[in-house]
Amino acid sequence: MKNKIDVSVIIPTYNAVETIGNLVNKILSETHVAIELIIVDDGSTDGTANVLRQIHDDRLILIEQANQGVYAARNTALALHQGEWVILLDADDDIADWFIEKRWQAASALQADVMIFNGWHSDADHHHRRAVHRKQPYEATLSGHEWIRHCVTRGEWPHYLWLQMVRSSYIRQYSLCFQPGRSHKDILWTVNLAANNGRFCALDVKDYIYISNKTSITHRPDFYDIRAISYVEVIAEITQLAEQEQNKKIKLFLYRHALVEARHFLGLYRKKVMDNSSVKTSFNKNISFVSLFKGISSLSDIFFFIKLMRNIL
Repeated sequence: MKNKIDVSVIIPTYNAVETIGNLVNKILSETHVAIELIIVDDGSTDGTANVLRQIHDDRLILIEQANQGVYAARNTALALHQGEWVILLDADDDIADWFIEKRWQAASALQADVMIFNGWHSDADHHHRRAVHRKQPYEATLSGHEWIRHCVTRGEWPHYLWLQMVRSSYIRQYSLCFQPGRSHKDILWTVNLAANNGRFCALDVKDYIYISNKTSITHRPDFYDIRAISYVEVIAEITQLAEQEQNKKIKLFLYRHALVEARHFLGLYRKKVMDNSSVKTSFNKNISFVSLFKGISSLSDIFFFIKLMRNIL
């Protein structure tokens, strides 16, 4: 009989040869919790897989696949993980000592379906740090719908995957996975986690260091159009969720959240998108201005909505 696994740690990698070794060694140094570490190398060309092959530990599962994108890589790992809990990490960040054990102890004690921890935004030299969030309902246990209301009302939506620890049975119960795409689908993953209305708990435990990388693909000029189209897909999906019967009690909050994501979209569209015509066409094809109008809750929203229509219609 296979030994019980407490936590599955999932890391997609693409050309992470400079950072992946340190992160993996930190994870595998933890021996007080039963883990499996699933790393999906998504077609790296810099020798990332070679570094991982040199690590001999039965808890490390290395999967190599042709480049399909980070979300496809995560889905590959989700399909085969065996742990009671799931942690989703990025290959180029850092974690606190005993990161997994402490998260596991907290999650086991609180018996939530989704745990939201805190972390630090840091520059590459670790000289400047700021907390990822400050307005979460710390120590309280809320339903997913209550959490959506809280986040939208407070204007703080911590969708970062590395903040989360999710019960595997909850993922399987609702067949949760990542939608195909190149960017921003972590927003939809988190919306769907909450829309299924499980038990959420947030703790102000800063155990993760997100390192800002100005050379990452998300900052490349040729990626801005992809990001804009991804925002279109995110906004469209959120408005569709708002229109589902099971979400009728939170539909106004979902519309409001869609309008917030539309603000992010418009910033990209006006300043960085190269093919404005194609992006505009995608927006008008997939998003209803009537639905976005339902998310208006302030005078600022009205002015933004008018600006959006002038730019997109």
